[in-house]
Amino acid sequence: MASPRLTIDVWADVLCPWCYVGEHRLSTAVARSPHAADIELKIHTWQLDPNVPTEVSWIPEYRVAKFGVTPDQARAMEIPVATQAAADGLPYALERPVRNSLDMLRLVHLGNQHGVGRQYMSAMHAALFGGNSDAFEHDTLVRLGEKLGIPADEIRDVLATGRYADAVQADHDAAVALGARGVPFTVLGERFGIPGTASTHQYTAAIDQAWEQING
Repeated sequence: MASPRLTIDVWADVLCPWCYVGEHRLSTAVARSPHAADIELKIHTWQLDPNVPTEVSWIPEYRVAKFGVTPDQARAMEIPVATQAAADGLPYALERPVRNSLDMLRLVHLGNQHGVGRQYMSAMHAALFGGNSDAFEHDTLVRLGEKLGIPADEIRDVLATGRYADAVQADHDAAVALGARGVPFTVLGERFGIPGTASTHQYTAAIDQAWEQING
């Protein structure tokens, strides 16, 4: 099989709402591209905040504690991205669980070993931003992975150990070396970078430009 003619690398965190919206828009842009069959999307991890507690809390109380804002202000912080998500037809729960994302990101690397890392992160995004109160539970993560063909015993082994923690750090370091300061961070054809979330139209234009530049 011929190698894909355009590779798109994306760095993201499961906790990142703009990554959730951005991944949907980018996937839509790729699907609409006349070159879709020759485009490969690769997912990389970036942990936005390693200091998020490992105990599950809820996003309003987490924002109150982290930013020192009132509950109303914490809720207001969610509105801009919730509005964007709704415009794209994506579920977006203002009341949702939050927890340190390292375990999930390590599982994304396991997913990459099985060729479904991006799909695994998308499934985690859907569970989390859809408001599933059990989004961080091991049984939930096993169930999502199994649906993608990842053996349950491999998932549980990763969750019980520190496997792929070094891969999460390596992904972060690689993105920083490319100039990333946060996520989502997208690189097309190893040369065109897009920091932050773009519109579907902007992703489409970037794909067209990268394709033309790389393939003449």
